[in-house]
Formats: sequence, structure tokens, C-alpha cells
Amino acid sequence: MVPEPGREYVVMASRLPLARYRHIPSFLRSTNVIRRQLATSDGLIGYALDARPLSKTFFTVSAWQTREALGRFSHAEPHRNRIEATRPLMLATTFVFWTALGSDLPIAWNEVRRRIADA
Repeated sequence: MVPEPGREYVVMASRLPLARYRHIPSFLRSTNVIRRQLATSDGLIGYALDARPLSKTFFTVSAWQTREALGRFSHAEPHRNRIEATRPLMLATTFVFWTALGSDLPIAWNEVRRRIADA
């Protein structure tokens, strides 16, 4: 979906550090399942994944029409099930939310990492 330049959208970014290198294949399998779900999710404007396997850290960013659309996605299967399965494999995660104008999308990775670092 193409964002409207003057409209505000909900942005969610996450930092997902894994505890062990051996958890990376399982995490990536779950990521692929979730990406397929994202592709058909109502209210999604866009999403991206920045994989940093050498540091066992993964960043995500997504933009949504509303906070409710994001909530419906995050509580639906398979996302909910995959998150429950991968949570024990992770160190402390970070999630940040903010609003951005459509003209500011997509959000640059340096902005994502800055907001996560400030959280």
C-alpha cells in the first residue's frame, strides 16, 4: 500500500537479540512464516527486517494504518504462536512505537536504531 504523504501512521520497531547462535535457524524459519502473514495483513503499509546474524540481533520496523490494525496482526496466528515459541530463545527485547507522516515512510534504519537506543 502506498502511504498518503499527509496522513499519520503508526510505526513499530523492535530489537530482537537471540541468546545463542544455534537459535538463528529457528528464528529465521519463524520470521519467514510471519512475513507471509504480514503480506496479507489488513492495515499494513510496509515492513522490513535488518538481520545481523554475527551479533545474533535482528531489527524490525513496520508501519500500520492504525494501532488497532497492528494489534490485530500481533494477536493473530501464526504471529502469536511463533512469538511464544521464540521468546525463550531471546535476551531482553526492545519495542518502540511512534507516529510518522506518510511522507516520512519508509523509516530509515538509522532512525529505527536511534529510537531503540533511546528507549
